[in-house]
Amino acid sequence: MLPDMGFLKATLGEPLGLDLHFNIADEQACAATLSLAEQKRYQALENTARAKSWLLGRAALKSLRTRLDGRTDIDALSFPNARFSLSHSADVALAVAEPSGCLEGIGVDLEVDTRIQPAAARFFLTEHEQQWLQSQAAERWSHHLLRIWCIKEAVFKANPGNIGRTLADHELDRPADARGEARASTGQKMEYASWCESRTCIALAVCR
Repeated sequence: MLPDMGFLKATLGEPLGLDLHFNIADEQACAATLSLAEQKRYQALENTARAKSWLLGRAALKSLRTRLDGRTDIDALSFPNARFSLSHSADVALAVAEPSGCLEGIGVDLEVDTRIQPAAARFFLTEHEQQWLQSQAAERWSHHLLRIWCIKEAVFKANPGNIGRTLADHELDRPADARGEARASTGQKMEYASWCESRTCIALAVCR
């Protein structure tokens, strides 16, 4: 079971000094509620593996935007975004919004019952991060890999200059920390906060 929205605000938003709004969707958006543009997109995805997660994401974003400003239109939203971010995992979607417009970018990542294989580490960890991982007890590697993967996904999404970049182009200053700073190879700095329990992890990152 995922934490409730109050917990997410206190654990991810408040440590960064932000009043963030979260929405969790575990039911898909009804096709009848989609705009014409969304219906065309859905028709292209229908009967594919992505269709269900896409509808979950629509539901999460639409409900969140309605709560914020009474609007359901999200056609114009593109990512990376300075106010909204979205993540899907398993049968759940998580959306987050920063209502004041004070950020350059925001990113969220959700991983539910996820396992990152050690062989994948070299594809998303920097040399500094790999050295840190090697210094840790082997039985904790799975936990560390999932946590860092989740944080880096959020950091990547929060970077307004992420086009053409990869997770490995973003380095955590202190890989051991649940909250800290990350830097992109192009110079952008992001701050993040995360929560992990067992094989479920949620991370939030912002670029100010």
